[in-house]
Amino acid sequence: MDLQARAVVSIAVLVGIIILAMLLRRWGVVQREHGKLFASLVTDVTLPALIFTSLSGQRLSWGEAALAGSMLAAEMLCLALAWVVARAWRLSPPRQGAFMLTAAFGSSALLGYALINQVFPGDAAALAEAVLISEVGVGPALFTVGVMVAIYYGQAAVSGRERLSAALGYFRSPIFWAMAAGLICSGLPIPWDNPVLGAITQALQVLGRANTFLVALVVGVVLEFKDYRAILGLAAAVCVFKLILKPVLVWLPSLALSLPAWQVQVLVLEGAMPSALLTVALSAKYGCDAGLASRLVFATTVAGAATILVMFRLLG
Repeated sequence: MDLQARAVVSIAVLVGIIILAMLLRRWGVVQREHGKLFASLVTDVTLPALIFTSLSGQRLSWGEAALAGSMLAAEMLCLALAWVVARAWRLSPPRQGAFMLTAAFGSSALLGYALINQVFPGDAAALAEAVLISEVGVGPALFTVGVMVAIYYGQAAVSGRERLSAALGYFRSPIFWAMAAGLICSGLPIPWDNPVLGAITQALQVLGRANTFLVALVVGVVLEFKDYRAILGLAAAVCVFKLILKPVLVWLPSLALSLPAWQVQVLVLEGAMPSALLTVALSAKYGCDAGLASRLVFATTVAGAATILVMFRLLG
């Protein structure tokens, strides 16, 4: 099966699991409130395990940091363009905050790793690059700049100490520590074939393999169709920024880097991901329009099933 076919099958698998989760919610097997539990399992257990095992066994180069830099630059440019559009449309501050967050920050970790695992099965180098792009190019910006945007445009009264704590929260999270530990271990001569270390690594790999299913479950349990005609223009604009413009922006610098084809493909897939679910959480926490944010996230998730394939074929 060639790469294009694997991409089609991978997206179909993820969409199928998401639909299954939505059906389970409809049948009462799971509740919408369970989404918080599933999301916590992802961010605190399976995702850190996946990040550590992906990075610790790979030798990473500084050249790969340039890929994370291109992702960060694309996010900041999309954020600025979304600000211009929001001002032109005279959106209220809470709606403007939700619009800017969903237009800039993508689900490069939550859905990105799951898709990379499917498209590049067993390819540790591809997954390690995806982790580096996401955890360096997306995570810190979302939890610092993204938090500041949510606070500025939200209506919640937040103290300066709470703002600083929220902005620095990423650097205390299991995701950050897993990334730091993985990067450190990747540069050390660690005997991974040692029986004790081998057992620990195997346990972490089992947890990491559960990440794809839990991610799709989170999306299916949390997202739903809800009155899209009223926000059709905003949804279209976010889809253009997030699903079309951003993958082009991350792809352009790769033309000057002489990268292997697989690295460009990983970069394009990560850049083409739909809006991050965490933008909904930030909107709800700091007073932006969380209802709008959730609908925009779902719109990009549905549209992404088609645009990811198109951008992957054109750019990858």
